[in-house]
Amino acid sequence: MPSGQPARGMDNWMDMMTEAMTGDQTDVVATHRLLTQCQDAAMKEVQMLLQSSEDVSQAMVSLYGALSAYVQTVTIRAKAEGAEPGDLDHAFRTGQSYGVSCVLNHLIDDLVDPNAGSILASLDEFSDSLHNEITTGVEDANLTVEVLDAKGNMI
Repeated sequence: MPSGQPARGMDNWMDMMTEAMTGDQTDVVATHRLLTQCQDAAMKEVQMLLQSSEDVSQAMVSLYGALSAYVQTVTIRAKAEGAEPGDLDHAFRTGQSYGVSCVLNHLIDDLVDPNAGSILASLDEFSDSLHNEITTGVEDANLTVEVLDAKGNMI
């Protein structure tokens, strides 16, 4: 196995993902638990890689930038389409941008970049503002879906 690669086992997110996707999924609680462990293991691996390489740091910053731009693109598209709070187009675009924003705010925000000059912390603040804009739109439309704010608290 090449150096830098994690050993196979229950700490390996790929093994857990394979087990969750190919195993018995009738016990949804057990499958949920396994997928949560998979998520945690994958994020630990990302954090380990982030700490070991400035190239990984730059890749994460670029990914963060791409996802933030996508959220903004969807929001601007909704405005360009004339979506009104509460209509189907508004609900669709809000859901689309909310989902990507959750990835930013509930996964990537947990990463700490020790590399000099990292801008992940400032991107965290930026993505929080995007997420707050989205959730304000949800509230303005009086949508009754349970959503989380940028820090994972139920609104």
